Amino acid sequence: MSFILFSVVGCSNEGSPTLTRVYYDIVNSEENTEGTWMIIDEQSLADIDQAFKEIKWDPNTMPSMSREEVVKVTLFRKTDKNLPERLDYYSIWFNADETATIISENESEGFGNLEQEQTQILKEYLLNTTDRTLAP
Repeated sequence: MSFILFSVVGCSNEGSPTLTRVYYDIVNSEENTEGTWMIIDEQSLADIDQAFKEIKWDPNTMPSMSREEVVKVTLFRKTDKNLPERLDYYSIWFNADETATIISENESEGFGNLEQEQTQILKEYLLNTTDRTLAP
């Protein structure tokens, strides 16, 4: 019985990748970036991961936007200790109504929207200019 319980518990984390770091570029009005920044702090990663879990996705949709994204984001996720990290790429637009529009390169996610509360969390981490670290 304990072997079965161990097997079930031991395998339960396989489906939930761990966010290990975030790289992002802020796109300015001339559609250029000022460098690639990174986030590696555990609490920041947990907050960002939670915000991304709250996105309401419309899979298999790839709309075109009339303006350039505000931030380009790469999420690094560890799925298995024996495999390299999985990279997920996103473009984020922050809207006037304090929500966000996100486009994922992953077809199963596609086009998504994020409500105000979680958008504010992303803005704090991704647009904060005082506490940034350049990515290697």
